[in-house]
Amino acid sequence: MSLQYSPTINAILSGFQRTGLSQGQAYQREQLFSALDKLSGQLYDRDVAQQLFEQCQPNQRGQVQLEDFAQVIMEADKVLKKKINQTEQQIQQYRDELKECQQQAQEQQYNQKLNPQGVDRDSQLIIVIKQAHNIQFSDFQNSFVIISLDGNEIQSQMSSGDKYNPMFNQQLNFQIQTGSEEILIKLFVQDRNQRRIQIGQSHLDLGEMHDQQVHSQQLQLINERFQQLQTYLQIECQWIHNKLKYHQEMILKYEQTIQQSLIDIDDYHRDLLTIQQPFLENNLRNNLQQSLKQPQISSFPQQNQAFMYQQQQNYVQQQKPFQSQQQQQNIQIHLPDTTKIEDQISDELYYGFILYMMMLLLTLFQCFARPDFLDLILAMLYLIIICRDCFEPTYIKIISALTVLSVVYDIVWISIYKNWWSGTDKTLPTWGEAGDPIVRMTLVFCVFNIILKTALCYILFHYYKESQENKILLFKFWQFEFHVGVHKQNLFATNGLLV
Repeated sequence: MSLQYSPTINAILSGFQRTGLSQGQAYQREQLFSALDKLSGQLYDRDVAQQLFEQCQPNQRGQVQLEDFAQVIMEADKVLKKKINQTEQQIQQYRDELKECQQQAQEQQYNQKLNPQGVDRDSQLIIVIKQAHNIQFSDFQNSFVIISLDGNEIQSQMSSGDKYNPMFNQQLNFQIQTGSEEILIKLFVQDRNQRRIQIGQSHLDLGEMHDQQVHSQQLQLINERFQQLQTYLQIECQWIHNKLKYHQEMILKYEQTIQQSLIDIDDYHRDLLTIQQPFLENNLRNNLQQSLKQPQISSFPQQNQAFMYQQQQNYVQQQKPFQSQQQQQNIQIHLPDTTKIEDQISDELYYGFILYMMMLLLTLFQCFARPDFLDLILAMLYLIIICRDCFEPTYIKIISALTVLSVVYDIVWISIYKNWWSGTDKTLPTWGEAGDPIVRMTLVFCVFNIILKTALCYILFHYYKESQENKILLFKFWQFEFHVGVHKQNLFATNGLLV
């Protein structure tokens, strides 16, 4: 679609003149529509033509000046181009928010923790106090709101604006544990002596906010005698009790909004071509008509299969009392398709896991005779690669360096304590008892560990190359499954995600 082309008033008037219409003359609707048919070489869209005609001011005979009609066409061209640009900017904004929401959903996929009531342990209730209406009290200076959550009270700031219809516009956050908490919203006024007087209160029901949407409410207050007042509190509230589900629902909304916006852009382009077409040259008109035959709506990228598989598994585990009251929606989270997914783990990653388990067992036995804490730390750091998805290049480089250091350390240790084999080393706890089995096995296991760690240096080099590629590996060990390469966390980074 040519957004660069803008019909001028002279070009439009020249086009109408070719059909027999003259400047300075007024014409009926049918005459103008017929001229548009001739210029476009086909039946002009009557809906568009009618909208253009309605923007003009006809005279008493229902006629419109040709110059006025041409000016309306120019204005319609500008309006449609502006709508296209604004919608494209909105789509880009929606896509950025969609990407951020997908990232948050991924984090929640692995980090979400629910309490026995099925509520996130960091569940948040957000209340925005907007305004109070019709305070029926004569002598007071200011007003404020106190929100009580199971007896714990938080006070808002003092009001501003009209004393009897004060504005607050303040957000207060509360942590929800069970969803059965009692929430009271109380309105107070303060007189000249700084004495506070309760006007009324209202109860807020969490059960109405299970959909996790923003609710705008106008609460009617009751006094201490439980009499209804004509005073109201206008608030907005939202309870996020399941962040994973909330982000999934937001992703679906963003996708639907983007699709609808793309449809709107396609409609704007078609209307723009309809308006421009009668005044274009034939070659440009044909090019624009061909462009309309191409679909304007782009499909979303293919979803990350590994992530969706893990998401489905977590849904089965998260069937809690709150969720059993509602039917779970099958919401697909679409992620960029640049990630390669391998259903089976590579041989190097699998054998590396086996070698590290062997090294861990040998190290544990050596600890009976010597403190081999470095190898213990190395084994744990490797397990974290798989269990916490630390398949990240910098993290692997650090582990590789520690492995090389450990090999050097073992060689030096053997050269110093080789006399343990014969039992003649005075540093030996069982000095004088030659051939102590535990001591000899410690020396043998130390040699085996050197061989294992030498092989692991090669495997870690292979890890380093694999981690630089954008792929996800599915690691299966007995009944356990881990997805490696999703987050690529770094334990040694200050902004790492490891908890």
